[in-house]
Amino acid sequence: MNGLLSELGKSLATRWLSYLVPTSLLFLGAVGTGAVLGHRRWYDLPAVVRRLDTLASRPGERSLGTALAVAAGIVLLAVATGLLVRALGGGVDRLWIGDWPRVLRWPGARLTRRRRARWTLADERVREAWRAHARLLDIPESGRTELSDQEPARLIAERDRVCLVPPEGPTWAGDRVRAADRRVLTTYGLDLGAAWPRLWLLTSEDIHAELRTARQAYDAASQLVAWSTLYLTLAAWWWPALLIAAATCAVGIRRGHAAMETFCLLAESVVDLHGRDLASALGFPHAGPLRPGVGRNVTIQLRKDV
Repeated sequence: MNGLLSELGKSLATRWLSYLVPTSLLFLGAVGTGAVLGHRRWYDLPAVVRRLDTLASRPGERSLGTALAVAAGIVLLAVATGLLVRALGGGVDRLWIGDWPRVLRWPGARLTRRRRARWTLADERVREAWRAHARLLDIPESGRTELSDQEPARLIAERDRVCLVPPEGPTWAGDRVRAADRRVLTTYGLDLGAAWPRLWLLTSEDIHAELRTARQAYDAASQLVAWSTLYLTLAAWWWPALLIAAATCAVGIRRGHAAMETFCLLAESVVDLHGRDLASALGFPHAGPLRPGVGRNVTIQLRKDV
């Protein structure tokens, strides 16, 4: 799945300019506003207009050459800021996936243990609810106590919000990717990483477009969190930028969560709908749904195991 994310990211690399440069110009405007107002006059937006009028009234600023130089400088700054945010977005992506540097291994291990403990507790609640539900089925209806039929489903949803499988990493996104790998391997016997390039060749351009859209949404969310770090830096001179940073970070995390869920569901759906086609194309024709035994044979062939 990590390889899949990387390959899709390469195909979207040429689209960053249309998104990042306008956002960079907005950030540069906030930087200019913060530089003029500071902490004490943070609300005095008319002062920014007066400052611009003063700069525009200078004789040297009215020449065409100066105007072109200023415009070119602003565009170059916007492009440089966009490149910086793209690099920071890659760092956010690594943190979300759980690929943390060595210096963060210890806090990462603590977070993993906490997430696993939460999942284990939620899973035990699910099991207890099913056991109670089963016990009620053996009791005559007149002697049954109240237990909502929705209770097990609610507890399963709470457990799945932590992770679909026992957590193995410090972050939700990384475990969601691992959950897709494990669910496909358990259900079909397929190694998703080995099978994906072949599945990609078997699927239509419409499916490719859906996957690219989900990946683009995920990249945009990680870059939104990256923007929050720049606004957080700006807050050292202009404190309202702190509010922008908090809102941007919260929205980015929420969108990243939704985009990764969509992306993994799409990847699993491709296997659900085209896994049997892959087996048939590789010389393992069979009737009915793809069975784990056939999937394991496909995996052995794709891995070139000897």
